[in-house]
Amino acid sequence: MKKEEILCALPTPCCVVDEAALKHNLEILHDVMERAGCDILLAQKAYSCYRTYPLIAQYLSGTTASGLYEARLAHEEMGNRQVHVFSPAYKDNDFDELLKICDHIRF
Repeated sequence: MKKEEILCALPTPCCVVDEAALKHNLEILHDVMERAGCDILLAQKAYSCYRTYPLIAQYLSGTTASGLYEARLAHEEMGNRQVHVFSPAYKDNDFDELLKICDHIRF
């Protein structure tokens, strides 16, 4: 089947990711990290297709999160990568877990 036929046969709504294009972009980002000596983090709010997180983790330094649930998702799906969390406020009962799974906590 042609790519167009496959796409037409998919149930809707659905999310389709071109893995080759994603990998190409990740290779570019990884090269930037290497040459600049910096970390590049995935912004989960901008891209939350968590099934691709294991692939992304092979190239990027980690991810950002805006609270406990995103931080937990990043910790579980990205393996041993950095987790940065930012929130203007945190719940007392969330903070103990955040301390265990996050590398950087910002207020």
